[in-house]
Amino acid sequence: MLEAVASDPSQSRTGKRVLSHGYSDSYIPDLMVDYRLDADRPFAWISYNFQKTYPVVIWGLRLLMADELFDVPQAGLAAVPLHEAFSWAYTHFVLEDQMPTVQPEGPSGLRSLARQVLRYAAATA
Repeated sequence: MLEAVASDPSQSRTGKRVLSHGYSDSYIPDLMVDYRLDADRPFAWISYNFQKTYPVVIWGLRLLMADELFDVPQAGLAAVPLHEAFSWAYTHFVLEDQMPTVQPEGPSGLRSLARQVLRYAAATA
């Protein structure tokens, strides 16, 4: 199971509780989302079989939730789409960092962790 929560640093300093709707369907298989009562953007996600459904969750996130950027300080990632943050979680927690280090792709040097994790998973399956 994977649960991800996007925290707002300004809220965590005040110690206020986040009031939410509770988890509901995201329209992505095996991914539920939660919304704050006063917002129309999700702030929490949960996947119960992430180790098995990673590819479908990632493609769903790329298609439906690629317009917002997140920081993942423990991974050293800044301003990445949600599918990249989930790919780091998959690499770190499911693969337990067995995947080789992510290498830049193409002439621009850009890297897509999601693309490299999907390639790694296909090659080792």
